[in-house]
Amino acid sequence: MRIAQLATNVECVPPVGYGGTELIVHYLTEGLAQAGHDVTLFATGDSQTSARLVSVAAKALRTNDQYRTTQWQAFDIQMMMKVREMALEFDLIHNHMGYQALPYLADLDCAVVTTLHNGIKSYCAPIFKAYSQLPYVSISNAYRRFNYGDLLNYVATIYNGIDVDAFMPEEKERKYLLFLGRVCRDKGTRDAIEIAEKLNLPLKIAGKVDALDFEYFDTLIKPRLNPPMIEYIGEVGPEEKLALYAGALAVVYPINFEEPFGLVMAEALATNTPLMAYDRGSVKELLTDGETAIIGNSVNELVQRYPELQKFDRSKCRKQALKFSNQAMVENYLGVYEKLLKPSKAR
Repeated sequence: MRIAQLATNVECVPPVGYGGTELIVHYLTEGLAQAGHDVTLFATGDSQTSARLVSVAAKALRTNDQYRTTQWQAFDIQMMMKVREMALEFDLIHNHMGYQALPYLADLDCAVVTTLHNGIKSYCAPIFKAYSQLPYVSISNAYRRFNYGDLLNYVATIYNGIDVDAFMPEEKERKYLLFLGRVCRDKGTRDAIEIAEKLNLPLKIAGKVDALDFEYFDTLIKPRLNPPMIEYIGEVGPEEKLALYAGALAVVYPINFEEPFGLVMAEALATNTPLMAYDRGSVKELLTDGETAIIGNSVNELVQRYPELQKFDRSKCRKQALKFSNQAMVENYLGVYEKLLKPSKAR
């Protein structure tokens, strides 16, 4: 099968630090290539892949000071122009860019599918409604509930996959709580600090701060930093992340939005690290309350239930993580591709 994978130009594939969508694109691209398919990855020039790489941006735009954010969309348009130019080379084109690609995909003769990695906001909803007939994949059942499940042509729900073997548990003393992810209101960083303070436990905060979240960080997070009790580490790479999971009593996950999936949950489970999470979005699809996580609706509820963690059989965390393997994800996407392709084009 000749397959094109479309990534954004914001991060490289795989991402150096933060970049959930780009990590999924990497796992999917490599899995398809290893299965013998002819894969082309449309991504930034600094991406690393065993597939054919096609780029319009030399490096990830988020770390490229040459261009302002208002100029990023020009690269999305250029990429889609390149996709349209090469469309006859593919049996199927898989869009991970989002709404930017939809007007271009609608006019192509080959099969197309779009995985929705981010929630549909009011500013882009008219675009999705205009192209609601195109095939879409949701990354959780919760995603559909909160994102036009009765309007868009959802053809499957496929959970994101991680390289479970890359997140092997380590026998290490666990001493602190961990917040890992983008530092912002949606991810609930301030609530994570409150939980740690009420429990009198150290908290390590690891993640990037986007420009739009500078004010949140400066006013609500920075004044409460108190190393080593409340410590901001910054954005971390794969090896640092593994070490952080290994030393964590629990991952604090007090999200303040209907998160579609959340790779941190799957990664933590794979390292036998339970979570303390708010009941939002897909949390109860990935976690089991009272077994692999404490799930509640407030800071006080999670604090009060913290002692339950001491009774958990942590090995159940990893068993649950196996449901979210990259191999399962690749197989599920191949099933969708075959359904969308005309029989004469399936190879």
